[in-house]
Amino acid sequence: MITIALLPDTHDIPLHAIAQWRSELSAADQGRTTLMAGTPRQTEFVVARKLLKSLAQNRLDISAEVVSAAGAAPRLLTLDGGSIACSIAHSKNTILVAINTVGSIGVDVEHHQPRSIAKVVQRYFWPEGKSYFANCPEAASRAWFYRQWCIREALVKHQGDGNLFQLLGKPLTLPLGTLGQISQSHTITMGVISSGASQPELLCSTLNRDLQWQFAPLNTEMGLSALTPLTNQ
Repeated sequence: MITIALLPDTHDIPLHAIAQWRSELSAADQGRTTLMAGTPRQTEFVVARKLLKSLAQNRLDISAEVVSAAGAAPRLLTLDGGSIACSIAHSKNTILVAINTVGSIGVDVEHHQPRSIAKVVQRYFWPEGKSYFANCPEAASRAWFYRQWCIREALVKHQGDGNLFQLLGKPLTLPLGTLGQISQSHTITMGVISSGASQPELLCSTLNRDLQWQFAPLNTEMGLSALTPLTNQ
């Protein structure tokens, strides 16, 4: 099973809940948060791990701990000693988490920033990509840029190694047996690379009054499309 949950805004989470979830982290992860610059980054780290554990409990009916080390992809460790692939991404108070019980998984999420993406394309993208970008209308070129960026970032996480900027320098080639998918609105793009013969489910997560996570299909009001297979452009 491949299950993915999007949390669109961490601003609504009470501070006392974040403090409680932080206290539940391993000593190593608590230590990592103290080295992170800024409260927003610390909040994303804490909330993402709580969200991932809750997703495992809700969708897989298992209790698991998120095990991670600096510079390494996280894993879900079950009570019986099993290990399940997972992935975490965050951007501007938005968190995306994913679990794959049948293979590897990598995800990325990006808010469309008002930055000069043309400079990034010119410096890092492959020649045909530069040409395609230059001949697109501005709105279409920005959406295309984020699709290319997110799916490659997800691929780096799926593989557990690799260099994003090297991948941007050539046309995308997915490893055999993997599925690349994109979901996009006019402000957010998310990319998913998964292994295993299973179609990912994409859910929206909300926090109820009892500070428990609830998961439901994406609301169309969010403007995000369902996960769709990546096309060449």
